[in-house]
Parts: sequence; structure tokens; C-alpha cells
Amino acid sequence: MRRGHPVLDFVPFERNATTMETKTVYVPEMNWEASTDFPGEAEVKALRAEPARNARTMLVRLHPGGRAAPHSHMATVQHYILEGEYESEGQIYGAGTYRLLPGHADVAEMTTQNGVTILMIYDPVA
Repeated sequence: MRRGHPVLDFVPFERNATTMETKTVYVPEMNWEASTDFPGEAEVKALRAEPARNARTMLVRLHPGGRAAPHSHMATVQHYILEGEYESEGQIYGAGTYRLLPGHADVAEMTTQNGVTILMIYDPVA
């Protein structure tokens, strides 16, 4: 049964110094799409994009046995693990874990045995 939440097409929005558009999406009804810029085989649901700021919010899903190759980010990235777990540098990060990954830092390989879904937020953090 649908809860009456609107399903909106993903549309980047513009931001200036004083205003930001409100955006509402009902995420369960969004389709998973193959990622073209994630350093591994992943599926994504793009929730927000601000190309002018290179900022975005998305869900990333790695399937069982998935991996993300070592990489780096130009800006700070926040991870909040919603389901499953992944391993990186000998540490296991499971559901409920929050990570703040600094910009320009090297990110080690990430692997998952049983799959993982991560909320990723790419934004400047002061």
C-alpha cells in the first residue's frame, strides 16, 4: 500500500547565499541505478545533487562480496551505515555506524561479505 508520499523525479537544485529549495522524495519507491562514478560495483539512489558545489546525498548499496577500491575524495564525505556492514583497514563498520572521512584523505579498500547500504553525504564541513 502506498502511503501517499509523492514520488518526484531527481532534479538537481540551485542554491544561493540566502535560499535553498525544499525537496521531498519517497525513497522506497526510487529505483536503484548502477553507479558510474563509485570505485566499485555499486547501486545508488541519488537523493540530492548540487553540481556547482560538488555536493550530493545518496544511498549506496554494495551486494554480498562487493568491494570499493582504494580512492580519495576532493571534499569531506559522511557515511552512515543503514544496513549490513563493511570492513576497511581491519575494522568492521556495521549498521548504526557514522564515519566522517576528510577531504583529500586516502580511503582504504572497503569489502562486504553480506552486503551493505550506506547513506553518503558529500558536503563541505566547516
